Amino acid sequence: MRGPSPSVPQTLLYWTKLALTLCLLSVHIGGYVVEYAQDTLCEGNELRCEKIALGLGAASLLFAVVVHHFEHLRSRAPSTLLLFYWLFSFATALVKLRSFIILREYDEDRVGFWFYVAFLGLSFFAFILENVPKPGTYYSSLDEDSSASPEATANIFSRLTFHWMDALMKLGSRKDLEMDDLWNLNREDSAEVTGGKFQANWQEELTKKSPSFLRAMLKTYGLYFGNAAIFKIAQDSLAFVQPYFLRQLMEFARGYSDHDRHPLPIERGFMIAGMMLLTAITQTIMLHQYFHICLVSGMRIRSAIVTSVYRKSLVLSNSSRQSSTVGEIVNLQTVDAGRLGELCSYLHILVLFHIPPSMVAVLKSYVKYLLSPTGPLQITLAITFLYQTLGPSIFAGVGIMILMIPINAFLATRSRTLNKIQMNNKDSRTKMMDELLNGIKVIKLYAWERPFLQRIFAAREAELDTLKKLGYLAAYQSFTWACTPFLVSFASFAVYTLVSNEPLTSSKVFVCISLFNLLQFPLSVFPSVITATIEASVSFNRLYKFLRNEELDKNAVVHESVVFQPTSGGIERVSVQNGTFQWSKDGQSCLSDITFSVRDNKLFAIVGSVGAGKSSVIASLLGEMYKTKGDVRIRGNMSYVPQNAWIMNASLKENIIFGKPFEPAFYDEVIRACGLKSDLEILPGGDEVEIGERGINLSGGQRQRVSLARAVYSRADIYLFDDPLSAVDAHVGRHIFNNVVGPNGMLKNKTRILVTHGIHFLAETDEVMLLSEGRISEIGSYEFLMARSGPLQALIKEYGKRREAEDAEEEEIDVVAVGGVQEGLKSRRGSRGSQSRRGSTALNESADVKNKNTALIAKEESALGSVSWDVYATYAKACSVKVVALYIVIAILSQCLSVAQNVYLADWAADNDRRESQGISIQSGGDNQRAVLKRLAIYGALGIIYSVTIIGQVIFAWVACGIRSARRLHEDMLSNVVRLPQSFFDTTPLGRVMNRFSKDQYTVDEVLPRVFQGYFRTMFQVVSVLAVNLLGSPLFVVFALPLGFLYSYFQKFYLSTSRELKRLDSKSRSPIYAHFSETLGGVSTIRAYKQEPRFLFENRAKVDNNMRAYYPSISSNRWLAVRLEFIGSLVVFGSALFSVITIMVRGSISASIVGLMLTYSLNVTQTLNWMVRQSCEIETNIVSVERMKEYIEIPQEAPYEIPETRPPQNWPESGRIEFKETSARYRPGLDLVLRDLSFSVNQREKIGIVGRTGAGKSSLTLTLFRLIEAAAGKILIDDIDISQLGLYDLRSRLTVIPQDPVLFSGTIRENLDPFSVHDDAAIWRALESSSLKPHITRLENGLAGQVLQGGENFSVGQRQLICLARALLRKTHILVLDEATAAIDVETDTIIQRTIREEFKECTILTIAHRINTVMDSDRIMVLERGRIAEFDTPANLLRDKKSMFYSLSKEAGQVA
Repeated sequence: MRGPSPSVPQTLLYWTKLALTLCLLSVHIGGYVVEYAQDTLCEGNELRCEKIALGLGAASLLFAVVVHHFEHLRSRAPSTLLLFYWLFSFATALVKLRSFIILREYDEDRVGFWFYVAFLGLSFFAFILENVPKPGTYYSSLDEDSSASPEATANIFSRLTFHWMDALMKLGSRKDLEMDDLWNLNREDSAEVTGGKFQANWQEELTKKSPSFLRAMLKTYGLYFGNAAIFKIAQDSLAFVQPYFLRQLMEFARGYSDHDRHPLPIERGFMIAGMMLLTAITQTIMLHQYFHICLVSGMRIRSAIVTSVYRKSLVLSNSSRQSSTVGEIVNLQTVDAGRLGELCSYLHILVLFHIPPSMVAVLKSYVKYLLSPTGPLQITLAITFLYQTLGPSIFAGVGIMILMIPINAFLATRSRTLNKIQMNNKDSRTKMMDELLNGIKVIKLYAWERPFLQRIFAAREAELDTLKKLGYLAAYQSFTWACTPFLVSFASFAVYTLVSNEPLTSSKVFVCISLFNLLQFPLSVFPSVITATIEASVSFNRLYKFLRNEELDKNAVVHESVVFQPTSGGIERVSVQNGTFQWSKDGQSCLSDITFSVRDNKLFAIVGSVGAGKSSVIASLLGEMYKTKGDVRIRGNMSYVPQNAWIMNASLKENIIFGKPFEPAFYDEVIRACGLKSDLEILPGGDEVEIGERGINLSGGQRQRVSLARAVYSRADIYLFDDPLSAVDAHVGRHIFNNVVGPNGMLKNKTRILVTHGIHFLAETDEVMLLSEGRISEIGSYEFLMARSGPLQALIKEYGKRREAEDAEEEEIDVVAVGGVQEGLKSRRGSRGSQSRRGSTALNESADVKNKNTALIAKEESALGSVSWDVYATYAKACSVKVVALYIVIAILSQCLSVAQNVYLADWAADNDRRESQGISIQSGGDNQRAVLKRLAIYGALGIIYSVTIIGQVIFAWVACGIRSARRLHEDMLSNVVRLPQSFFDTTPLGRVMNRFSKDQYTVDEVLPRVFQGYFRTMFQVVSVLAVNLLGSPLFVVFALPLGFLYSYFQKFYLSTSRELKRLDSKSRSPIYAHFSETLGGVSTIRAYKQEPRFLFENRAKVDNNMRAYYPSISSNRWLAVRLEFIGSLVVFGSALFSVITIMVRGSISASIVGLMLTYSLNVTQTLNWMVRQSCEIETNIVSVERMKEYIEIPQEAPYEIPETRPPQNWPESGRIEFKETSARYRPGLDLVLRDLSFSVNQREKIGIVGRTGAGKSSLTLTLFRLIEAAAGKILIDDIDISQLGLYDLRSRLTVIPQDPVLFSGTIRENLDPFSVHDDAAIWRALESSSLKPHITRLENGLAGQVLQGGENFSVGQRQLICLARALLRKTHILVLDEATAAIDVETDTIIQRTIREEFKECTILTIAHRINTVMDSDRIMVLERGRIAEFDTPANLLRDKKSMFYSLSKEAGQVA
């Protein structure tokens, strides 16, 4: 035993229980002493028995003293051993006292009698005291978790009946539950424990030659899961006691109806009824302990798999990430993990999770099922009892069962194949949805909604087609398993009546039917077992494959400890020798023969054209690439600033400190150096403001500066900068370079590797490496490279370099410029139109007011109370009301036929009973034989028709209703989501939206049809049970009414609580997937900062939070099941009781009626439970329809097409644009981002738009495309008010090259021309003009070459060039460039600018740019400040005014002297 717990003191309760146990010991010995003193002891063997009883009793009480001491101090929970000991002691003492009273021994031995009374009383008192809660110490009460689950301190009876759930069930019936109302998860159920154990066992398996996922599972959960077998064996054994009592009761009834028999005492009937009740209650307790263990095991498996998949995704190699898309990995966590968890609910004994695709293996799995601990027990006992009842005839039925195995094995194999296809279909659709949601802004800008919807709908139709096949397959399986019990009983009864000399009496018929029902269980459950096993086997293979995917090569980069050498001029932090790298094992080398090293205090610059391999060098240092040869050594910690800033959905401060301890002074220094100080002053809530998913409420420049601040704050030794300055304006870039990266910045004593396109920075670097086609073209100091006539010198001479700051005046301008940048932020938080404008918060408002608006992401609302009937009506309409009505008619007909079979059988048996009692032979004579054959024919016809109606039920539920509703709801939701305003996607995490299209859609597709079918089936079964019992004994209504009240009482508690727990489960699941998607987007950053443990911790915390809702949800199911099955036990008791009462009142009752009533009642126990479970499953799962309906009804953006106002085909012909007093805001209630803009752009005019970060440049673009609607004023294009046009007509006639290049998975052709309106020649011309033709030509399949998800197999610059090629193909009369060349080197930028001037010379062009040189050749320049036009004139006029904003911007960019 463990030592005493300091939380349980030795209080009065401890000493009272100890004294009471010693008193019982004294009483026990005292009784013997008195008998000895009075010389009343027995003699001979009886004396020896008394001595043994005295010794055993005294020894057990002494043992109870020891157990009491250790158990009381060990745990706050009552001792299970002592509770049962005192209960049985009291029960045995009560029986002995009864014997004393019946035998009147108290007259002869009064002292002994009172000793027994005292022992009885003390035993009862000891039992009561053991149930009294143990007090804790003062200190333990201070540390006690107020949210700890009462299960931990509940006694065994509370655990067996789930009474510990009462408090939560009552609370849920009074109010809508929230997460704060739930108890904390038990530690053994936490993701840290379950996932940790599984991970350790899985890692051990990976060291073996043939690792086994199954072995790892069994090692982790096998022992706990195996405990369920004990309860299952007990429950199965007790199940066969009931047919015995049924036979006894029918024989008892026949004794009163058959005058030739001697009736048994009426008390025997009541005793049989009582024993049936006791057996049923014990069965219920055993069964639900078994279920609880299975479900908890499933929960632990799901928790472990989710955390394992997350852990694996953090270490996947680049090629593995390409083979496993975000959608596929999300499916592993949602569908596959859920299926393995659900398998535990269906199957305790199936040893193999994997069923190979061969029929032989399926048969083997079924044999394993039959040879499981409970399978053979049920079958052996059933066949034994059946043999005793019907003799050898039973083997006819057994033969039928054996014949059905290969048929179902074939169906199972087919089902597995279809499930594999279905999972691939799901992956394909989920992947497309993920791309659609991630690229929704670009899709709206290009008006590409229709081709994307067509692709997704095509994938959806493939999914529904497979689902239809699975529905028909389910119908065939249901038919075979509906036929099996009927054919078994029919064959057995037919053989018996034809060959046996004994009649088929009611006792034989109904005992056999009850035994057939018990034998039917392992067979009827088999379709569910096979389905669950097949689904789990598919999921098992997918998980096994994923968990064995290739991980990052840990040897690609050698991390060495630092050895300080004071005379060496600093530590060599980075060393690459003859490195050759590639992105995939079988791919081409991206970098060849790379050799360089960087020491402390050095700034190392990497330059080169687009696709030269600059980002690949950074990736190779991070260990993200395959190293085919060479050596990479890193000495020290690294920080990484990626080209596309990765921002977490958290506060700005959390994004910067990134898990590091908060140091206010250093934090402020970092904020100032990165130019974020003024941002914090104007952001609502300061640095506590929620940035939002993907940093959507910040501009591109702000996101990059936050990413930069994160790197600086990390205090690393080595800093890797992958072109971070391209996303910011030139003057901001200079500020960052001077204060952070450059020779006088915060990091001047650190090792810095900078990828850049800004050649004007190179003079201030220590060393420059020029790359060309993956090789080092030149390397050396800037002075050295400029002194020789090399490629770098040519580049510098041709394109010029930035003039160095020479005087204090220029420094002053720099400060003013940066200050102006920050001031410009006041009216705008982002250039993507994705930000939340928290407007109307003035700078001088109090911090309290600001903090109210720190949350950007809209909280996921969860509907409260019962699900409205409107939701059910929506689902019924989606299914078709007529089809639903027809299904209900078929279900009623099916149940009527089922009852008719048994009623007819009862009539047949009753007729045989009468004949037997009258001594008439029923086996001889032709007429009798014909009568028997007629009876068999009618019974067989009823059974066949019933089986056929089962097919109709399944087809109507799964195919007619299920697929129709699945298609309709998905189509409506997707069509509406695509047409939602951009602000919805800015404030809604994509994980939340994906949850609707994955988990909720899965529920509508596969779960709701099944639970609706199950509910109607079980409801009609319960109605038939009540009807049969009322017909057999009308007095049953007296019993049924209070049971109905009790049923409603329990259901009322359960429904409200279960519904809210299900909602909390769904609501707490979304953050898991959102966090997962977010992690995959920034996995390189997380790995670079060595933050994997922190993110794993967050993942576990979110999983545990979800399990906090899931665990009470499954426990509430058990709470209800125990109580409902108790009602079912009372129904059995009522049927038996009123049969006996009817005999008392009427004098007799037909044995066949008793058999019919009890046969139905014995089945009602679990049927009643399943009916409520299915009704609750409906209400909890219909929440998915409610959530989908919510997205279907969200108001859309403006109409997509308006036929009445459709513009001419050639519009806009001239490309004139006019803004008239236009103001705009991102959402109602937020600040204006554009204020009273009035200007006009002439035909074919080139307008450059510049301004500080946050001035409103990109907002102007979004307003032109109506991604945000004008709050006032209007915009005219060729004299047509664009607010009167449909969005498709507007957006499809304009062309934009957006700031963020977005590519979609598919071919290059599909990315350029999704409508397939251009021929190959036009596409190649566009690629040539965008300088991409050489790269595409080198690809294996040319235009048919694959683009990976997110365009991962193209550099950021190449993605931007593809976006340019799209624009060249569209070639409308208005072109908008939104900072389109920020990620491109200067040389390529110049080529592109020349291409634009040539290809779009007949177009009106609006150019938003960070680089002032890209707009210097514009006809006019518009300078925006805080949403207003500050300046608007020709470049020459603006540059003449040295006080103009444009002049200061140009000077900072080195365009003017």
